[in-house]
Amino acid sequence: GSADLAIRSAQSAEQLLEALRAGRVLVAIVATADERGDDGSDKSSHMSVVSMVSADGRRGLLAFTGLDALQAWDPSARPVPVSGTDAARAALDDGCEAMVIDVAGPRNQVVIEADLIALAGIDRLEYVRDLAQRALDEQFGAGAIRVGAQNDRLQVASDRIGQSELTQALQRLPRVLALVPAGIEVLAEG
Repeated sequence: GSADLAIRSAQSAEQLLEALRAGRVLVAIVATADERGDDGSDKSSHMSVVSMVSADGRRGLLAFTGLDALQAWDPSARPVPVSGTDAARAALDDGCEAMVIDVAGPRNQVVIEADLIALAGIDRLEYVRDLAQRALDEQFGAGAIRVGAQNDRLQVASDRIGQSELTQALQRLPRVLALVPAGIEVLAEG
């Protein structure tokens, strides 16, 4: 439960990523009620990893450098030690766009999504391709759009949706746009 001082004292994003690659954080696990009895007591519950949502809707996995920082946030949370790399993977698997370290202090730090991808050892272009494909499938239905990845860029193609409509749909995906190193090529009718 002692603090990982390399993570806690990192002074730049690069130092933080280096410390997370070599170190460990504590992830908070809390009990979440599934059902309540007539008297208000928990009938059933499950354990959940905790994330927070910012005012603009982005989610961040909560992680802590030590037991003192976890208890400052929530004394009833259970600590689970994981490597920084595993915490990054868990955040991405849970749909988070960031990892928030020591949210209640002593020093709050944030690892952004692009750095989470690198820390987790995931291919950035494949990750963003999958993210774009899921988002576009939600908007237009599965099979309406094909998203490929090549030469640090995404290629978005459709035989059914016009280029203007597709471009507008992509502009509503700032998360995708921020993660594409060389842009998005749109190949569509119209």
